[in-house]
Amino acid sequence: ATSQWGYQLESEIVIINELKEPDASTRRVLANKLKPIIAAPPEMLPINRKGLHPYMMCNRLLVLAFTNDYIPISLPTSDRRWMCVWTHAPKMTPDDGAKMWEWFNVSGFSAIGAWLHARNVAHFKAGAPPPMTEYKLSLVEHGMSASESHIVEMLRLRVGEFSCGVIGSPFQALCDRLATGLNSKVPPSALMHALVEAGWVDCGRLSSADYTTKKHVFKAPDVSASKSELRRMCEPTLSKLRAV
Repeated sequence: ATSQWGYQLESEIVIINELKEPDASTRRVLANKLKPIIAAPPEMLPINRKGLHPYMMCNRLLVLAFTNDYIPISLPTSDRRWMCVWTHAPKMTPDDGAKMWEWFNVSGFSAIGAWLHARNVAHFKAGAPPPMTEYKLSLVEHGMSASESHIVEMLRLRVGEFSCGVIGSPFQALCDRLATGLNSKVPPSALMHALVEAGWVDCGRLSSADYTTKKHVFKAPDVSASKSELRRMCEPTLSKLRAV
């Protein structure tokens, strides 16, 4: 999936037999690489060919991924591309496998084809998000880094830096204070990702009559206040922290 060549994109069905993203600093690279392939837009995909000019091809791919790893990829809560299912069925015995393939070869393939042909898909909505399964929730939760997981919990419980339900920039200073409490480095990207996962609302850059300098403000989903009030709510918290 991370190859510079695009021959696999010329297919109608792409099968990934062992889905597994890299660890550490390259987390989410695979998920981001697969985004344009799994769903349109983009309507066209570039096909790179060795020694030949690239060309654009219609995005018609159906991606099927399989894995034996329980956490093969990191997904955000807002993901609308992946339909995730996990089975806890035990390993099939050789006898059961032989019986299944015997049924496939005798009448199974025809029976499956007939069932699919007769299935009513009139109400299928191609643009609708896939169901949020228990397994997908596990992927979202366990796909976060340690710092992201801690910050999401703090955001949801409204404790520490997030007790008033509103935070404002500079976020690097906030990350430094969080790193002291978590005893690990907290990059701004981890804070931004945690805010999204916890459902906090991006209010943009706000100012008020009292504070004319704009700050980028996030608020908890249950906080109801005007833009000026949100901007003012950032200041007491930061002033108190500086005094301490």
